[in-house]
Amino acid sequence: AAAARLQAPTGREAPAIVELNVGGQVYVTRRCTVVSVRDSLLWRMFSQQQPSELPRDSKGRFFLDRDGFLFRYILDYLRDLQLVLPEHFPERSRLQREAEYFQLPDLLHPYPYPLFCLNL
Repeated sequence: AAAARLQAPTGREAPAIVELNVGGQVYVTRRCTVVSVRDSLLWRMFSQQQPSELPRDSKGRFFLDRDGFLFRYILDYLRDLQLVLPEHFPERSRLQREAEYFQLPDLLHPYPYPLFCLNL
């Protein structure tokens, strides 16, 4: 029981595993993934705000009113700062708009060195 209390979130930061509802699509990822790009919208949401301040859906998942289909590419990018799109990807301009919303200017302009989520 003591170990469980030590690992419980303090209320000032999001839990280590984050459940997101993005436009009706549910994503489960690590907090360190969503905060991997400093100064991005997700970084500010999950490192600068208290979880109680963030919108939630009826099941308690963090809610983002954005394109749930395209968010998979945002999340993939956050994992290793590389974007891999299907060969014929007609949604590039919409993905650019999502990248701008999430304040990820390098999403469509690859960063030369990938970063990875570390166990901290």
